[in-house]
Amino acid sequence: MSGLDESKISGEPSNAVIDPSRVSVIIPCRNERATIERVVSRFREQLPEAEILVVDNASDDDTARVAEQAGARVVRESRVGKGFALLTGFGSAREADYYVMVDGDDTYPATASIDLIARAADGADMVVATRLADQQEGSLPKGHGLGNRLFIALVRLLFGIKTRDLFSGYRVLTRRFLDTVPIVATGFDIEAELSVQAQTHGFRVDEHPIEYRPRHPDSASKLNTFRDGTHILRGILILFRDYRPIAFFGSLAILLALASLASGWAAVDDYLRTGFVNHLPRAVLAAGLFILSALSMSLGVLLSSINRRSTELASLIRKRSR
Repeated sequence: MSGLDESKISGEPSNAVIDPSRVSVIIPCRNERATIERVVSRFREQLPEAEILVVDNASDDDTARVAEQAGARVVRESRVGKGFALLTGFGSAREADYYVMVDGDDTYPATASIDLIARAADGADMVVATRLADQQEGSLPKGHGLGNRLFIALVRLLFGIKTRDLFSGYRVLTRRFLDTVPIVATGFDIEAELSVQAQTHGFRVDEHPIEYRPRHPDSASKLNTFRDGTHILRGILILFRDYRPIAFFGSLAILLALASLASGWAAVDDYLRTGFVNHLPRAVLAAGLFILSALSMSLGVLLSSINRRSTELASLIRKRSR
């Protein structure tokens, strides 16, 4: 099933059997000394046999030391960015069937991890813990909540993705998903890329509502609404260009064709009335815009064909990995 299955938005867990030793919990964090011990302890309580891996993303406090004392394995990523931290975590984690990614700010309930993993064991390739339906007062800043909803509307328009929470940092990913999908995001656009990649490659996505808690007073959000929002928008548009080339370059071709028509209409009118072209610069501009329009459409068709072959290869790889 491609994309979000609306029938799978539920709080009912699956009865699938899970090997708890084949679970890795990956916690990217930067300057989370105040909360990381509780996060590690709570996930250890829920998943005692799982690997707990903390990725210290260039912290300038003693987050790493506190995490190690709490019983986590710690790896370090010097490049600042949540995407960098998660990629390092996925690459450093031991081989597992299910990878739980969760923020280190203690806003997500560890108790929900069992249900999330169970849904993955029941056939979902990615399970998203959605926050927007059940959030405690003060847990999500108004700017972040509004931005989330605006981007949800945008990815629905561009990709047809029906999600309740595009930027949830609490997800379960299967090994098959991570082995198949190329992830390149380096910042807070990582969650949006995961959702788009799942949709594009035909993976099944389930959503599970959770209660979202406010941050600890000594834990500050690393997300800047405008700076990171601009970065996320750029990332989504790049994904639109790469994975929906016909729509992207087709839209560009239409705009260029309309601009060509607007620029060249005066020259055409001159010729029809007098037999001469008095607006020669506009005529040259119109011809150039029309050529660019044709090139844009041709490029969209070519890239769409290449994408189709890539999707077919990815599908074959997934089938062989089952």
